[in-house]
Amino acid sequence: MSKLKRAALQSEMTTLEALIREGEGVDPLGSLSLQQRVEEIRQQLGMLEAEKHHADVTLLFYGKPVDGSRGIDAEFAGKALQSYQAALSKHMNSLTGRALGQRGPVPERKFSRMNIVDVVHGSFGFQLEEDSDEIEMFDTSLKDAVHAISKIISDIASPSDAIFERAIEDIDSRTFISVKGLIELLRNEEARFKIVEGEAEQEFDDAKIERAYQRVERTEVNENEEQISGILVGILPVARRFEFHIDGTGEVISGPVGTRLSNDFLEKIENDEQVVGRPWRASVRIRTVRRPDGREKVEYTLTGLLELR
Repeated sequence: MSKLKRAALQSEMTTLEALIREGEGVDPLGSLSLQQRVEEIRQQLGMLEAEKHHADVTLLFYGKPVDGSRGIDAEFAGKALQSYQAALSKHMNSLTGRALGQRGPVPERKFSRMNIVDVVHGSFGFQLEEDSDEIEMFDTSLKDAVHAISKIISDIASPSDAIFERAIEDIDSRTFISVKGLIELLRNEEARFKIVEGEAEQEFDDAKIERAYQRVERTEVNENEEQISGILVGILPVARRFEFHIDGTGEVISGPVGTRLSNDFLEKIENDEQVVGRPWRASVRIRTVRRPDGREKVEYTLTGLLELR
């Protein structure tokens, strides 16, 4: 539910109800017209409540690109919305377990698209909503993605280094690039930013944006998928963990099993005594995170297995 939209409707309804009381017995026709508008507002508030499981977010901008409540620099607004939408699309795709290349289209991007449904004044901003007419019993994947991107931006700008480091532990490389692009745009254009999501508001002033900028400029997140040959040392279907001995290097790598490998397949491997300890060709997603202080962490995710005979 949009906090700003609901507040505006409730404010209008309060004003109209006061006018109805003042005109009671004086202007029956005028009061009837006002009462009809009050009923329309009640219906709109009810619809907002019914749509609360869909993605709904308002992005408000302040600072140099914004001319009060009159307007906003079109090039800045276009780039900001594009970076935000790209971050949503790439984050949703990462949840499917797919490895994205550094460039190229994002699969099933249409499921993460938002519509601009209103322009917000006071500063200048845009209300974005999920394009769906379906009534949902639970939060949609896109609403979860909106919340995740809000948290990522907030954590990157946090005064706590520990919170920032946790934020980049799981973020995929292309989502990071899009979030980084938005932060760079805000900082370079001397803009400030507020996210209103449901009942929550997060404001990013100059200090937060500068802190976030300094961090993302000195952080690298890279991902690539490789085919490797070696011996499958072990696999745990319940914990979804693997160990693999790489041919020719003596290195043993371990990590989580990706979502593309089903539980049935993993249980079949575990129960077959002839599988573990035999040679396989594995598809492995390799993720490297280099932090601002120079520390580097490499993580491996098993995405596929082909038995070598």
